[in-house]
Amino acid sequence: MKNFKVLLCLILGITLSNVALAKTEQVTLKKNLIVSGEAVIFPTTKGEVVLNTSMLSNQVAKQMKPFKKGQCLQIQSKNGFFNDTNDGQYIQSIRLCPKK
Repeated sequence: MKNFKVLLCLILGITLSNVALAKTEQVTLKKNLIVSGEAVIFPTTKGEVVLNTSMLSNQVAKQMKPFKKGQCLQIQSKNGFFNDTNDGQYIQSIRLCPKK
């Protein structure tokens, strides 16, 4: 029973640290989202970000909708959306900003 509690605390700690380290940013699309064969291009008001589509997780790929110019996107990532590592593996979720 004691081993179970230690294991549970360890798993909970790892989960919370990943959530706590995630960075959430809100960006506005300057143009429509550009999806080409190997890349997804986010032309935002803060700059352009290019992600490799083959490196995105399935969860994030399912969230990709035909986002349009002027929409606000809420992007959760490990390193920050604009700290480009040229792959997109660090993106955890992409969704529309919550309405106020």
